[in-house]
Amino acid sequence: MPQNHSSRTNSHLDVLYLVTREFNAGLDQDIDDVLFNVLSATVASVGATEACLFLFDEPDKVEQALIISNSERKEYPAEIVDAVVQHGLAGWVWQNKQGAVINNTQSDKRWYKNPPTPQIKNALSALGVPVQTAPDHPLGVLIITATEADFFNKDDLAMLTVIAGQAAFAVSNTRLYRAEMHRRRVADVLGSIAHTINSTLNLDEVLHLILEQLARVISYDSSSILLYNPETRELAVTAARGFEDMQDALNVRLSFDRNSPNYQAILNKAPVLIGNVDEEPNWKKSPSSKNVKSWIGAPLIARNEVVGILTVDSYQLHQYGQDNVDVVAAFADQAATAVANAQAVSRLQMAEASYSALFEDSTDMILITDYDGVILNVNRKGCQILRRPKDAITGLNITFFSPQLKEFLDENTALLQAWREASIDVEIVDAYRQKIPLDVRMRHIQFGGFERVEWVGRDISRRKEIERMRQDLVNMLVHDLRGPLGNLINTIDLMIMMVNMGAEGEKLLQFLEMGKRTGRTLTDLVDSMLDVSRLEQGEVPLQCDVTNLAEFMQEVNEQVELQANGKETTLIYAPLPENVKEIWVDNSLIRRVLTNLIGNAIKYAPEKSTVWIATEADEGRIHFSVKDNGPGIPKAEQPRIFDKFSRVNYSADGPSGVGLGLAFCKLAVEAHGGTISVESEGVPGQGSTFHVFLPRNVGC
Repeated sequence: MPQNHSSRTNSHLDVLYLVTREFNAGLDQDIDDVLFNVLSATVASVGATEACLFLFDEPDKVEQALIISNSERKEYPAEIVDAVVQHGLAGWVWQNKQGAVINNTQSDKRWYKNPPTPQIKNALSALGVPVQTAPDHPLGVLIITATEADFFNKDDLAMLTVIAGQAAFAVSNTRLYRAEMHRRRVADVLGSIAHTINSTLNLDEVLHLILEQLARVISYDSSSILLYNPETRELAVTAARGFEDMQDALNVRLSFDRNSPNYQAILNKAPVLIGNVDEEPNWKKSPSSKNVKSWIGAPLIARNEVVGILTVDSYQLHQYGQDNVDVVAAFADQAATAVANAQAVSRLQMAEASYSALFEDSTDMILITDYDGVILNVNRKGCQILRRPKDAITGLNITFFSPQLKEFLDENTALLQAWREASIDVEIVDAYRQKIPLDVRMRHIQFGGFERVEWVGRDISRRKEIERMRQDLVNMLVHDLRGPLGNLINTIDLMIMMVNMGAEGEKLLQFLEMGKRTGRTLTDLVDSMLDVSRLEQGEVPLQCDVTNLAEFMQEVNEQVELQANGKETTLIYAPLPENVKEIWVDNSLIRRVLTNLIGNAIKYAPEKSTVWIATEADEGRIHFSVKDNGPGIPKAEQPRIFDKFSRVNYSADGPSGVGLGLAFCKLAVEAHGGTISVESEGVPGQGSTFHVFLPRNVGC
């Protein structure tokens, strides 16, 4: 049902705002995605059913058809698009260069009466406008349809005309942008070709680089470089790319024939363009060139002497124009200098020997496959990673190690054959069914005279483990910090509530003390994490001072008391030794050691448990011990519990932590010249006892 006037006007304003924003997003945006968003919004704004955008590259020839139906992109066969354009409203708008409204397609002659699709058959109203930057510069036609008669009005036509105008400028600017980018790529490639030719004397390498760079600026299905022997007056293919039968292509020899296109280019020292080789009487087909339809041949001229010819082939008729000929000729000029170097053969042999050594001695896995994924060669490192001998690997398909690799190869074949690289992170399975994460890069190479794929795989097990540890660390840091932060926030909330209720100052002071203790716990937690690395490097100088033992233990108790109350844990402190009133320590570090040990005991022991804290002394040492009746620590895990990030594996729903607390305790105690140890049978209910021994006279 058509929208009311006010609603439709608002929709028009909204969609025009969206259209302006989309088209102004920048030339680096994908124009197809932008047009899809615009058409989808246009259809939605007026309640239409379908939108069709036809762009022409020459009179009456559709270059692109973008069809949106039910908010989805549709693809119609070329014959359907041509029929709609020739016999329907799109053709009428294109020919007349003006917009049109069809209120009832059943009675309007401008509508295609034999639509081959349900969407077109069901359309009863239609609206069409030209897509043009100016009346004499049309680019296409924009059509929207609805399943109701009399659905569109003049306001809709005006809105669609504005959208079509903006679309025309966007498409035109995109075409200009792409043309400029193409021109720049041509200039860049020509520069890189000149640099490449001047940097090596290896003929085979240079010729293949020329074909590689050529693929960046001109689309071709196959290409070759033929060298000319002035003594035999024969042309021989020296480098080739893209042929189905590569061996046949490399074996092509052309005897002198004044009338053949190749020798016409050589004799006239000028490029030759053939739009349809079947219409060229002097064209000679070979098994490797049976699919060629259009062709460019440019002579290689060095020091005013022709040394060969560069050819570019397409399997489509009339694929190339004069711009393409100019590009190929420029490449031929650059290539001729390298072709003239007679020392290339020996340099090539040296390069091949060097590659063979690098292949076997590489620290990365290297596989050579064909484009079907069959493994032709593997280096020593590859055998080690896959844990198989070379003869057990060659002949296998890469799907044997990971189906994802074959899928990735199929998806990127065109990219590789354009001499580009592709990479993927994948897990492969070795001979013992162990998964190994690899960073795999693949590229197109010539191997044994054929086009092959080189796979270079680097073991990233360590990197994956570090990523996992980093994520675990973040998760555990959040968990450990959340508790103290929550307590601090709750304390502040209670204080606010008590202030509002007119509570006495003494009560508020109690909560302030509680908040202060929680803040100290939070600060100690953060400091402990930071001090682990600094203590390891000896970057935390001890700040020792005379500390009253009773006051020290009172501070420890105040800091862990809130945590103990939360689990209804009873803290039992043994009487302090009579012969020791003061200790000489870094108060902050040792206080954090004890609060860490007591906090762990509270955390891991069941609710309503008991934790015993004892302090003893002799002439040379002071001994702190913390005992709980929790799950204990298995014997096998006790040697590593003081390592960084080490945590005892209890149940999945058990307490979590960063795994830095005990590492900090060990480093802080050892910095005082003391020792820390654990005593546990690893039996649930019997718990663990941690012992800290500190010298009475610390040298700090």
